[in-house]
Amino acid sequence: MKISPFTPLCFAPYASDGLPSRYVQLFAQTDRILVEVFAEPEETAPVAAIKNAHTGETLFSIEWNTWEMNSGKVCYFTVISGLQVGHYVFSVGDVESDEFRVTDEEWLLERTTLIQYRFKDNKQRDDVVSVIDYMPYFFDWRVPGGFKDSGVQFGVTNEQFVTQHEDVVELYAMDYVTKSFTLGGPEGVPVWYGEMLNRVLTCNYVYFDGNRYARSESETPSMNTLVDGVDSFVFSQALRPAVYVDPEIEEINQVALRRVDTTYYRDVENGVDDNVNRRI
Repeated sequence: MKISPFTPLCFAPYASDGLPSRYVQLFAQTDRILVEVFAEPEETAPVAAIKNAHTGETLFSIEWNTWEMNSGKVCYFTVISGLQVGHYVFSVGDVESDEFRVTDEEWLLERTTLIQYRFKDNKQRDDVVSVIDYMPYFFDWRVPGGFKDSGVQFGVTNEQFVTQHEDVVELYAMDYVTKSFTLGGPEGVPVWYGEMLNRVLTCNYVYFDGNRYARSESETPSMNTLVDGVDSFVFSQALRPAVYVDPEIEEINQVALRRVDTTYYRDVENGVDDNVNRRI
């Protein structure tokens, strides 16, 4: 049984060789945390639950959705959203995620960027599913940081011809913009954020706060250490905004990003979560 590495929670933190990062992963109440687990057909769905990160109390159990990928593999998946403000961990069998926080405080959320991502189909990797029953599924991953004006670079791809009089004739030219995305705030983030960002950018469709970007050529996240002896870092990644897109694909993606056609909701009564992923 394997948890998808594209799940936006950390289930396998690095062994720290210094003081651990103080940053606690942050989500908004409107974010949808997609968790995927892959198993053999003879394996039963893992026992999973949302727990209070401070007390360890189980708040509610997870009811998995099932999708048979092929004769040799089954995907168990669930989408968590609408959690009350608080600190949680997600447990799957004997494994627990790092602590994450759900907040409605605007001053905290405005310092973050929501990254949403998926592959165009299920053929590129065997450890993630992006289309289930012909419906695209995006992962939501909220991170501290964003784009700075100082990180904008201008470029051009062109072909020129120089006449015998040294006049330059532009035969072909196409301008573009490269933007630097900064991942990590004043206190930095754990190192797995950099690995995750590099992995996310292998997806076909990646949106930063609703705007589609792609990796600039073969650029990978660069790491900056804030304080020696503290495992907390700031990462920088060069990105290119998508300008020319397939309008049909973009329409499908925008609908999936807004979750217009969702059939799930949370049942909350008197401040207590009774169910998760109940169908309308």
